[in-house]
Amino acid sequence: MKLFKGELDLSINLLPFEGVVNYYGKIINEDANIYLNRLLKEIKWTNDIAIIFGKKILTKRKVAWYGDESYSYTYSKLQKLLFLGPKPY
Repeated sequence: MKLFKGELDLSINLLPFEGVVNYYGKIINEDANIYLNRLLKEIKWTNDIAIIFGKKILTKRKVAWYGDESYSYTYSKLQKLLFLGPKPY
């Protein structure tokens, strides 16, 4: 199975001083927007909360945590709970 169109030239490094970056061409097709819109619409996203310098901050980062069983963990001195509602998948 061939994943990429054309030949890949690994001798071309786009980041020659601090690492290696090879360009593989377009790897996401037009269906990507369909999947993105579905994920944005069907998943219960919430803004994350963190404690920074002793203050609760509502971050711009959106998070969604789903699972089959109840579970929690603590991050930034705040308890995070698993969402057990109807699964989007």
